Amino acid sequence: MPKLPDALSTPLRRDDEVVKKLPEEPRGGPPRRGFRRHFEGYELGLVTVGMVLTFALLALPRASVPTTLPLPRVDRAEARGSAIEERELAAQTEADGLPFEVRAVGDAIRHLGRSSASGLDTTHDREDIRARVKVVLTAHQAPLLLRLRAVQTQYFLKALRQFQRDGKTSSELDELGGEFLARARQAGWLDHAGRVVPDEATLRVLFRVRWADLIEKRTVFPFAPSLNELRIYYRFLLEHPALSPEQAAANDETGARLGIVAALSKKDPDYPTDMAQGYLLHHLGETEAAATAYRRYLGTHEGGPYALLARNYLIYTLQSVSSE
Repeated sequence: MPKLPDALSTPLRRDDEVVKKLPEEPRGGPPRRGFRRHFEGYELGLVTVGMVLTFALLALPRASVPTTLPLPRVDRAEARGSAIEERELAAQTEADGLPFEVRAVGDAIRHLGRSSASGLDTTHDREDIRARVKVVLTAHQAPLLLRLRAVQTQYFLKALRQFQRDGKTSSELDELGGEFLARARQAGWLDHAGRVVPDEATLRVLFRVRWADLIEKRTVFPFAPSLNELRIYYRFLLEHPALSPEQAAANDETGARLGIVAALSKKDPDYPTDMAQGYLLHHLGETEAAATAYRRYLGTHEGGPYALLARNYLIYTLQSVSSE
């Protein structure tokens, strides 16, 4: 039997057929590509330069017609969390029940709702609510009023959903909503199919605000709306203002929005009031007052989401003033 080679002593050798050789470059190095090599990749460079120039032009102030009415910024996650808590509180309250004094407040609110929906005088009903609320608060039962509100909110939303299904009002909706349907029809809060325009989060806030007004505690903790609820409330009114009889006769939505902006500015320190007033005053044809409002805004907001728009709108209004 032939002796096998020892792997430790066998010398390594190169197999030209196994080890591939790199192709030899021609003498003199790689071929020269001439002057064109300086322009390789120019397409990407042109795109980059174009983008920079575009953004630079967009950042330059230029006259533009005021077209933006700022709306309050709403925290939708907070609104959803509040709705969940209210539904849970209502369910727990229905299971536990409420004492007589608190249920008496609920009965008084329902009675006022019936009178209001029928167009009757509600002076006596309001006095009744005031007296019954005083009894509850004197007994230090304010949290139970919040439970009552939660239950009545759920009943109101349920009655409203039923109205949207069959188009018919009900005693429940009249008692808890009062003049809501009449106001909704007048303000355009119902679409052509009879569905309400505000979403559920807005309906909850509308009901809470009215409920706090009925017990005369709109600005009193814990019945006063939160800042986020006020933003929901005023945002909806800015989009769908409810006009007074005089404003409706004059078709003065802009005047109504100016009043809403003034009310909102007292509640929300972050709302760009001057920016909104500039827009509305411009649409009223009061260009000098609009320019003054835009100057006030820029005097306190050098940057931010509306700064460039305010500069553009200011230039336009100043040009309008000079041409008058």
